[in-house]
Amino acid sequence: MSDSPTPRNFSLRNVNSSKPQVYRTESRQSAAASDDYYSFSDRAVSSSPDSCVTAMRFATPDSHQSSRASPPPVPQIQQPQHQPMAESSPQYQQQSPAPEDLGSPRPATASTVRFGEERIARISPKSDDTVRRVPSDYAGPAPTPGLDDSPYVRFAIDQLTRDEEVNGPTRQDSVSTKDDFPTDRLVWDQGLGYFTRARTPIRYMETPARPNYKSPSPQALPQRPNSVDPESFVAVDPPEQSLLYPPLDYLPMVLRPWALLSLIFCCLLMIAGVVFCNIWSHHHEGLWDYNGQGGARYFVMQFLPQILAAPIMIWTFVVQAAVYRISPFAMMSAERKRGSVLQGLPILPKNFVIPDFSHFRYGEPLFGVSLFTIWLSNFFAIPLLSCIFQAKYYVMDGQGVWKWTCVQSVGWTLVASYGLLTIGLLLLVIRFIRGWTGLMWDPICLADLISIIQRSNILHDYEHSETVPSVRQSLDPRVLRLGYWKLSMKPEIFYGIGEVDAPIRTPSLHQTEKGRETQPHGLAKVRFDLEHQGAFANDPFDHHLYSPFTRYRWTPWFLRKPSVIVWTIIVFALFIAFVAVSFVNNAIEGGFPPKLPTMPSTSAFSASNFLYSFIPALIGNVLFLAWQPIDTYFRALQPFVELAAPNGAAADKSILLAYPSSLPIQVTLQAIINGHYKVAWISFMSLVSIAIPILAGGVFIALWYPNHEDIRISSLMPAFYALIAFCGFYAVSFLAIWPGRRHYLPHDITTLADLMSYFYQSPLLADKLLREPRSKTDLVTRLIVAPPSERLLPMYGFGIYVGRDGKEHLGIDRFHRPGRTDMLITTGTMET
Repeated sequence: MSDSPTPRNFSLRNVNSSKPQVYRTESRQSAAASDDYYSFSDRAVSSSPDSCVTAMRFATPDSHQSSRASPPPVPQIQQPQHQPMAESSPQYQQQSPAPEDLGSPRPATASTVRFGEERIARISPKSDDTVRRVPSDYAGPAPTPGLDDSPYVRFAIDQLTRDEEVNGPTRQDSVSTKDDFPTDRLVWDQGLGYFTRARTPIRYMETPARPNYKSPSPQALPQRPNSVDPESFVAVDPPEQSLLYPPLDYLPMVLRPWALLSLIFCCLLMIAGVVFCNIWSHHHEGLWDYNGQGGARYFVMQFLPQILAAPIMIWTFVVQAAVYRISPFAMMSAERKRGSVLQGLPILPKNFVIPDFSHFRYGEPLFGVSLFTIWLSNFFAIPLLSCIFQAKYYVMDGQGVWKWTCVQSVGWTLVASYGLLTIGLLLLVIRFIRGWTGLMWDPICLADLISIIQRSNILHDYEHSETVPSVRQSLDPRVLRLGYWKLSMKPEIFYGIGEVDAPIRTPSLHQTEKGRETQPHGLAKVRFDLEHQGAFANDPFDHHLYSPFTRYRWTPWFLRKPSVIVWTIIVFALFIAFVAVSFVNNAIEGGFPPKLPTMPSTSAFSASNFLYSFIPALIGNVLFLAWQPIDTYFRALQPFVELAAPNGAAADKSILLAYPSSLPIQVTLQAIINGHYKVAWISFMSLVSIAIPILAGGVFIALWYPNHEDIRISSLMPAFYALIAFCGFYAVSFLAIWPGRRHYLPHDITTLADLMSYFYQSPLLADKLLREPRSKTDLVTRLIVAPPSERLLPMYGFGIYVGRDGKEHLGIDRFHRPGRTDMLITTGTMET
């Protein structure tokens, strides 16, 4: 055979040798290339053309050059320099000699090294599938035997094809040992790079101990999930006197000490007035001469006490609304041991007709006591004040005279009621003086909630929660904290709700704007599912996004159409009966028998006067209190009504609406300006309907009728006519609460978890427009001013949108986003 072979197109270098040899050399092992780099062994040669005798691991990718430690004159296999493996693989296969030719001398032939061409081609960086692969934010950890090795192979490819070549040590024996595997595991870092070396254990065998409180029992709280993400949430204190990290001690104005002390002062004035009247009338035989029905003295004794109590009552409504609004945040800031604060504690006031004891169940007795004293005062104060003064006959200097006097038992009951209210308000002062709220500003709208949860590590719990009937039952309890955080491997400090020492779970929310822009977004076209529109539209177990039953499942029970019909019929029936009984046979104007003893006792208590003052005022007060939940829910639902408009709504009329936190008169004016006339009327009635208990408590009094020579219950007719007018407005207002299609939602909005279920996959959480505002002014300015890259203000909607995971979700997002299909809003153009 000739020693100079004919030139041929080889991808490997040709070696002039009369006898090809394979010489084993020592080299570093590489965990990245271990599965794809194969070499022939000098011990055995397989007869199969595709067999690889020995799989070798390499510790470094520095294997482009031949080893310098090899013995001289023995020809060695060399790789071409600066040539990508994926491109050279087909040439290797074309020029590779048959196995049976290895043993015979053949000129210009070199043994080839196989690199697993099929796998390399499948995961090539130039492949569209690989480029568009985005790891899920919520993907769970893969078991070690089935761990996807494509990232490792890609890392090996990049290292083997890099331009820099560094000499490596000689190759070791082909037999694998325990030392072949690196001690630091390489794990996928959720799209932030190729690999991250885990500095902490990959799987947590135990739940880490949380500072400042004992960890809850395993039965009470779920175990911490396993995660391959080495970074976790670490609670930190912000730098002192830093404008970037303001103190988290914000309190709504009505809950600040000076405001609460002002309300306490008003309560003390009421107590002082009642005590004075009680003592003076007892020692001086009455307070004031009675000069007949009507007139200034009658107004002062029968209507003024209730009128003085009304502002205190309205003020307490505002206070308890603020307590409900911030109590979940305050509890998370204090790191309570309760695990269901988000999904169990309401943020809308419920303490009206029936007292609410939910704060006792969640470890906040100060809030619970305060709210109970507020309910007790609001329920009984006006009815008791309506019967505190009665006319009594006194004999003075041998002459009889009628005088207004104070009923002792009613007076001391009022003192106790307002005394308890004062104690409850003092407890609120103590609660907020000794503890932080964890808030930068008052969370009064949906945009405020976005800024608090946008980097949270608990959003994975809300998967598919937007379509369930009850978010509370679909979530596991977790002990949460509100405050400043940092990641265990990054110095950046951020703010929000999170679970202490828990993994990130949503890495994309912690990337920079540049990092997010480089990630591909799945584009999904939203369309109606005709199957769910048809046969399964009324299936109560259907939780599909396109199901009308799911989309329009919930509204408060007292605002559902059957309930509204029943309430309207009952109220109109009672109103018609009240008017008929009052005017048939001149019953009210001519007076009617009391059917009870009228003569006052030594303590000035008259059974008939008490009955016809206390009971009408109590009924009127129940009607007044029963309207407050209606007003509360219409205020809270109005942002969703605007978001359900066919083309969405601007931020100032949707996610920035803050009706639940506004004062009664303020709500009416704001709603009129915004064109929300239904909310304006309902809010107006929630304020003026307090006239019903005020008038009902003072309109009746027992008088002597000389013509009949009998004691009868008489009424002050001007006040009675005004009472009928207010009752008529109240009854007609039930026609205005008929819920429109947009007032229906998939589930409740009473708790923070209910609202978060509509945001957990919303791109608004990663929107640069809402990225970590440092003040409420900053947040509002961003939302009401058009972004520099857009000419028009963004519109926001409630419907089906493409989430951050590339899937369809039901919730709140921008109506239009460049590069994505517009949100699908199914309410159409129907009435609101």
